[in-house]
Amino acid sequence: MNLLKIPKVQLSIILFLILLTAYFNSPSINIIRNLALALLSTIASDFIFLKLRKINFFPPTAAITTAIIITLILSPSLPPYEVFLSGILAMFFKNFIRFSNRHVFNPAGVGVIITSFIFSHNVSWWAVSFAQVSNFKSLVFFLVLLSPFLISILRMKRFRIILSFLAANFILTYIVSKSFTLNNLLDPTTLFFSLVMLPEPMTTPNNHTKQIVFGIFVAFLSFMISLSIFTTLRIPDPLILSLLTGNLVFFKLR
Repeated sequence: MNLLKIPKVQLSIILFLILLTAYFNSPSINIIRNLALALLSTIASDFIFLKLRKINFFPPTAAITTAIIITLILSPSLPPYEVFLSGILAMFFKNFIRFSNRHVFNPAGVGVIITSFIFSHNVSWWAVSFAQVSNFKSLVFFLVLLSPFLISILRMKRFRIILSFLAANFILTYIVSKSFTLNNLLDPTTLFFSLVMLPEPMTTPNNHTKQIVFGIFVAFLSFMISLSIFTTLRIPDPLILSLLTGNLVFFKLR
């Protein structure tokens, strides 16, 4: 089997490139530490959980992709045990919270959000939020950030989810702000979320109409959670919480 032809392997390579650009922008030994911890926790726990399920171990492409996403969105300043726990939780939910032989929740999302709730901190999106287009250097970073579309749109054919989410998110933001700005359209965190985490094929609908509804649902719920009436609640991240809620609501409608 040619591993390089597997979409998750290709996505992992692209995500690693995004991580490299983030490291280049803000070098820190903690980034390398977090990546090593995330890889160790996801690969090792996935191996153990597969053994418990009596399933032969196979190339840990999903574990590697999950580890890189965790590294990209959890702050490098967090204690090592939080990163490690996120990886274990991600693989636990991937292996044991399942329906019709598919996991229910986005692994990286559920690992990160539970850890963030437990230790009372927000999801930082540190490796993507800095890529605001302001000069040539930032434009290069931004284009690298957009590169996952090669997998999610061209390979996985999940453009309906992505476009419906982005359109609904933009419309809702415009209704509230009453103005049009490129920042609304080119927000790097929203784009990364929509291209990488939102369209994960195992946890989203296959039906074309349901994909559109799913994208709109996640955008609307994220918008509602972000409203000021919810500021008294400690929500680690509206985007990820909305995605996981969408996974749960739509898991029988795939």
